[in-house]
Amino acid sequence: MVDAASIDGFLKNALRACRSGDDLPWPNEWPTEFQSETALTMIWSRIDYHGICVLLHAANAQFHDWPKELKSRIAEEARLAGLWEFTHGAALANLLEALDQAGIEAVLMKGTALAYSVYHEPSARRRGDSDLLIQPSKLEQARNIFSQCNWHRDAQIHGVNHQECWLHKSAAHFEHSVDLHWEPSDRAVLQSVLKPDDFFEHKRPLLRLCSNAWRADPALTIIHEVINQKWHEAHGYWTEHGHIRGARRLIWSLDFGLLTDELDQQDWERLKNLCNDRGIGPLVAEALRGAASDLGTQMPESHIVELESMELRAEIATFFATSDSLTEFWLNLRSASSWKERARMIRKRGLPPREYLLTKYPAQAGWPTLLLQGRLLLETAGRVLRKAVAK
Repeated sequence: MVDAASIDGFLKNALRACRSGDDLPWPNEWPTEFQSETALTMIWSRIDYHGICVLLHAANAQFHDWPKELKSRIAEEARLAGLWEFTHGAALANLLEALDQAGIEAVLMKGTALAYSVYHEPSARRRGDSDLLIQPSKLEQARNIFSQCNWHRDAQIHGVNHQECWLHKSAAHFEHSVDLHWEPSDRAVLQSVLKPDDFFEHKRPLLRLCSNAWRADPALTIIHEVINQKWHEAHGYWTEHGHIRGARRLIWSLDFGLLTDELDQQDWERLKNLCNDRGIGPLVAEALRGAASDLGTQMPESHIVELESMELRAEIATFFATSDSLTEFWLNLRSASSWKERARMIRKRGLPPREYLLTKYPAQAGWPTLLLQGRLLLETAGRVLRKAVAK
């Protein structure tokens, strides 16, 4: 029987073939029935999870004996991804131009920054949104610019303190999303690792998107990607096929390979200095070794060993060792910068907006907001009590 692990192994080989230009035949050991509609749907779900559809389509000629149904689906999704990218990039460039005209400094982070820097084709770096960092003092002004550019704020987002989601409908009927940040991470535990000044002081132009686009430098981007990957390993990742936990996405491994290809000696030194200062070196080494294992990426061994020898901060290790949202909340609460910030975190978690409560309790749509909030508080208190008793 072909399972998710064997499919993932095959897809790793497919990505290696994409990079080397070699052919990759359909596995002879896979039974004929694995070309059934059910089986091909399973394979597609892994391609979708790993975010590698456009990359596979670009290497279509190397996979000449793959099932036609699977190749057709890859081609259709790649076409849609290209259209999404075109409309997303246009809406984003217009927004960045308006922010720049208003004197608001903005830096793109994570997927979109990677798409327009280290990938030959931006649509190959699949993602659902763009992450944009501004200075907190510019938040109200930035909100006005978003509104003027026909973006609207998503009121349903809950549980975040230093970011908010803005949505925009394009002429092609795609709804685009930008997460507007005034801290690089919404999690207080990680704010001592990802500091806003680092993003602005060492920013680099992202001219393939537009003349007003900026991104973080590659060393800082690697650390940010490591943190993003570790969090999703613990908490899972949503696809159209549901919630998947525990696996490392291959697109992240490719990110690390392309980013390390970009590093010169000065960048490597900056990466090591940042990791040593922020207490995250072993996690970065783990991610880079994982990427090298997945795709055969060559990385300087001496640098990896040096990262592995660094001390991992205890609170960082504890944070990534839990997948429980309540435990994560308490860790963030303890790491908050002030009592005022702690009070705001408690208020936002305990008294969320009605829109969020209705998604959590759809059967109680007729209840007043206060009663829904009371139910949430009682359930949270019950979880705290059960955890205390378990100890």
